[in-house]
Amino acid sequence: MADYGKKGSVFLITSNGETLRLPIPSQSPNDPLRWSNFKRIRVLLAMSVFTIIGLVQVQGTSLLLNALANEYSPKDIAPLRLDLLSSVPSLFWGIGALIWVPISNAIGRRPVFLMCSILLTLSTLMAAMSRSFRMHFVARCLQGLAGSASPSIMILMVIELTFIHQRPRYIAFFWCICSALSNAGLVLTPYIVSGGSWRTFYWAWLGPCALAIVLALVWSPETYFQRLPMAFDGHILSQNESGGITLYSKWDEVPGGEPILDENVPRTRSSFLGRVIFWNRTTTNGWKAMKEFPLQILICAFNPLILWVLVLNAFVFGGMVITCATSVGVLMAPPYNFTFQQTGLSKFGTFFGALVAFPASGILTSWVTRILARRNQGVHEPEHYLPSFILPVVTSSVSLALFGIAVERHWDWRFILFFVSLDYFSAISMFTSNTLWVTEAFPRWAGPAIVIVGAGSYCLSFVMSSNIAPWIASQGFGSTYVELAVLTSAMGVAGLPINLWGKKFRQYIYSNWDNKS
Repeated sequence: MADYGKKGSVFLITSNGETLRLPIPSQSPNDPLRWSNFKRIRVLLAMSVFTIIGLVQVQGTSLLLNALANEYSPKDIAPLRLDLLSSVPSLFWGIGALIWVPISNAIGRRPVFLMCSILLTLSTLMAAMSRSFRMHFVARCLQGLAGSASPSIMILMVIELTFIHQRPRYIAFFWCICSALSNAGLVLTPYIVSGGSWRTFYWAWLGPCALAIVLALVWSPETYFQRLPMAFDGHILSQNESGGITLYSKWDEVPGGEPILDENVPRTRSSFLGRVIFWNRTTTNGWKAMKEFPLQILICAFNPLILWVLVLNAFVFGGMVITCATSVGVLMAPPYNFTFQQTGLSKFGTFFGALVAFPASGILTSWVTRILARRNQGVHEPEHYLPSFILPVVTSSVSLALFGIAVERHWDWRFILFFVSLDYFSAISMFTSNTLWVTEAFPRWAGPAIVIVGAGSYCLSFVMSSNIAPWIASQGFGSTYVELAVLTSAMGVAGLPINLWGKKFRQYIYSNWDNKS
C-alpha cells in the first residue's frame, strides 16, 4: 500500500513531462470533475456574485463612518465605538467558518450556500431598515456571518471543482477577481449615497443579494463528492474528497472491499423543480461527520505548521484591514482634504492591486510548483507552495512601514494610495498561498485547516483593528506601522524551519493519527 495524497505528497508529473489529472474522476455524473466547462463556469459565477456582494457589504461601511457619526450620538453608541461597524464583520468571518464548514460536511455545500445567500439578503434588509446603532450593529454581525462562506465553504467548492494542478490558478482567479470587482463596487458607494442617506447603500445592494439566492438555486449543484475505489494501471486506487490518494495491490486491502460500481452512478430522471431543490445530491457522511470535526479542529489548532500560517495571515490580513480603514480618514483630513466622492475613487488603487495579485499568486505559483515537482522526480509536495509566501510577506512589510511614514510626514497622496494598494495586493496574494498550503499539506483535514486559519486570523485581525487607535495614540502613526511591518517580517522568517522540516512533521502527525485510528 502506498499513500500519495493523504499525507500531502502527490505523484503529479510523469517521466515524459505529462501532468496527471488528479483526482481521477469517477463514472458518476454527479462527480464535479466530470462536469462540462460551461457547468463549472456557472457554479463559479454563482459563487462569485455572492462573494463580490459580501465583500462590498463588509468593506463598504468604512466609507460611511462620517455619515454615520452624524446619525449616532456617543450616548447611542456607548459602550461600543462607531468604527466597530466597519471591523466587526471580520470577527464574524472567523466565527462563521467554525459554523458553516462542519455543517457543510454533514449536509453538503449547496444547502449552506443557499442559507448564507438568504442570510446575507435578510441582514442587508435589516441594516437598511435599522433605526438604532444596536440594530445596525447586529445586522453587520449577521452580514459578516453570511459572508464568511466565501473564504471557507466556497474555497472548498473551488477545490472540489478542480484537479490538483489547476487549483493555484482557480483559487487565485476566484479570489482576486472577486476582490477586484468588489472594489469597483466600492468606487460607486459615494455616488449611491449622495442622493440620500447611508441607508441607500444597503437598499442598493438588496437586489443583487436576492439575485445571489436565485443563482445559488439554479446554477450551483452540490460539489461535495466521495469517489469510490477503482482499478487503475494494475493497482487499486482509493481517493478522498480532498484529493488524497492511496494505492493498494489487491481489493482485500481496501477498507470495505470492492464496491458495486452501479451504486455510484445514479441516472434517474427528475423534474426541473426537483433538480433545482435537490440538484446533484451526493452522499455525505451525514451528521456523523461532525463528531470527528472537534478533534480535527484541535489537531489543526495545535499544529505548528498551521499556527504559523494563522498568525502570519492575521498580520497580513489585519494590516490590510487597518490600512484600508484608516486611509479613508487620513485622505479626508488636512492636508489632503479629499471629498467623499474622491475617497470612493481611491478604491481604484485596490482594484488594480487585486488584479495584479492573480498573476503573482496564481500563474507564478503554478509555474514554480511545476518546476519543483519536476526536480522532485515528478512528486508534488505541499512545501512547493512555500516560496509563494515570500512576495506577499515582503510587499506587506514594506507597504505597512512606508504607509505609516508617508502619513506621518504628509507625503503626496499618490504615495498613500500606492502603499494601500500594495498592501491590498499582499493580503490577496497571501490568501491564495495559505489556502493552498494548508489544504495540500493536510488534505484529509482541509476543512478544519481552513477553519482554523480563517477563524483564528480573522478574529485576531479584528482584535488588531479594534486596538489600532490607542496604539497610534501611544506610539504615533509612523512607529505603529513600522512595528506592524517588523512583526509581519518576523512571522515570515519563522516559516523557514517549516520549509526544512515540514514534510517530516506532516508524516509524524499522520502516522500518529493512523495508529490511533
